[in-house]
Amino acid sequence: MTANRNPSETLGDLRITGNGQSGGGFFRNVKIIGDAVINNDTDCEMFKCLGNSELKGSLRTGSVSCNGSFMIAGNASGGSFRTQGELRVGGELLAESISITGELTVGGRISVEKAKITGEIRVHKDCQMEEMQVRGMVDVNGMVNAEQVDFKLHGHSRMRELVGGQITVKKGVGLPLLGKLFKGSDGSLTAEMIEGDTVVLENTKADVVRGRSVMIGSGCRIGLVEYKDEFKQDSGAQVSQSTRIGM
Repeated sequence: MTANRNPSETLGDLRITGNGQSGGGFFRNVKIIGDAVINNDTDCEMFKCLGNSELKGSLRTGSVSCNGSFMIAGNASGGSFRTQGELRVGGELLAESISITGELTVGGRISVEKAKITGEIRVHKDCQMEEMQVRGMVDVNGMVNAEQVDFKLHGHSRMRELVGGQITVKKGVGLPLLGKLFKGSDGSLTAEMIEGDTVVLENTKADVVRGRSVMIGSGCRIGLVEYKDEFKQDSGAQVSQSTRIGM
């Protein structure tokens, strides 16, 4: 933040209804109904928006609840982020949990304990998570590292590496709205390398898949599978080479 707050200072609220602007600063609660621009770093206990908000700085908050669009030019950090619509973070996103229905775009890295995405997630650097659940599309320029990965994909997803404990990647079904958003292609994933303890894949193209237990399902095209305990391959999958590695 640009300034240090006196701990004994009583925080006020920032409320904007209609169209308005603020210089940023320290607040207890920020509530916006309409269209708002905040011109500097903001620190608050709660940020709530119904409409369109633009923050020309960084955000530090206990929680975010937004229905509409929220653009943050700098970094964003906090406890929970819940949005329906669009959330864009120019820098890095650090949070305990995120729940996104719509679109999330992060210009830097993302580090979150638990993420639930229904729609699209686009990250220009690496993703670090404990739990990552996606119903939609994933586009990550770097590596995804998550202990539990559950992807039900619509449209084409990609990342350089996917590393985790329990990894499940399947084609998404049963969500008509997402099917309309990602017309013209079934859910699929492309990655250079996928590595986990238990790996279950379908509709995935990867150079290398490595794990203790590996299941290659229909629609997969894999260059090399390395497994420790178990390897299964669906008749509708292509695997160029498989090898069992030592414990």
